[in-house]
Parts: sequence; structure tokens; C-alpha cells
Amino acid sequence: MRTPIRTLLVAALAPLLVLAGCATTSEPPRSGEATVVAITEGEQTSTGAAVAGSVGGAIVGAIIGSQFGGGSGQTVASIIGSVGGSMAGSAIANSAGRETVWDVRVRFPDGIDRVVRVRSRPDYKPGDRVNVSGDAVTRL
Repeated sequence: MRTPIRTLLVAALAPLLVLAGCATTSEPPRSGEATVVAITEGEQTSTGAAVAGSVGGAIVGAIIGSQFGGGSGQTVASIIGSVGGSMAGSAIANSAGRETVWDVRVRFPDGIDRVVRVRSRPDYKPGDRVNVSGDAVTRL
């Protein structure tokens, strides 16, 4: 009896030990005057929107699926509707929850580079001197 419990306990704790070994302490982001090296435009999807869409889609899909069949067939239809609705809701939310972002690579006087993601169109270009404070970049 003790061996299966011990095995289950080790199996449950092993991923936590691996993750703990990967944990690192990070220094606060570097701030101060820097020079813009490059600006890259991209898109970012809101994680919250994807989760809400997935859950909402699953609920609606299960309700629609429960309208079909009877007995165990109704249960199967509800499950299929739930899975399909979850996938559809997640896809819709992903496309609706996208925003344009800019990754600004800056170089500090000591040669250290840092990438700062900003959500508003930059009014500076590569070569410009800027001030970096947290996640904000402003032209000097």
C-alpha cells in the first residue's frame, strides 16, 4: 500500500521540483538614457479574451448540443457541442482581442541592449536618443 502512495506523491511533486529548479531571480528592468537601435511592429493577443471566449463558447456549445438526441446521445451531443463551441469561441476571441504593439530595442551607453514593448505608435526612430523608465520610452 505504501509504494503506490509514494509513487503517486513523487509523480505529483516531480513537476514542481523541476519548475522550482528553473526559477530565477530577475533584476529590475534597466532604465535611463539610451539610443533606439530598432523598432519592430507586431500583434499581441489578450490572454483574458481567449480564456473568456473559450469558456463562453463551451457553455453555448453545450447548451446547443443538449437540444439534440436523447439519453446518452444527448450527453454525447452536449460534449461535442461544448468542445466545438470552446474552439470556436477561442478563435473568435483571439482575432477580436488583438492589439498592435511595438518592440523597441534600445542600447544603453555601456553597450547593454534592452527590448521594451510599447502599445502606442513611437514618435522616435532608430538613432534617436530616448529615456527608458520601466516600460515607457520617451524621446529626449
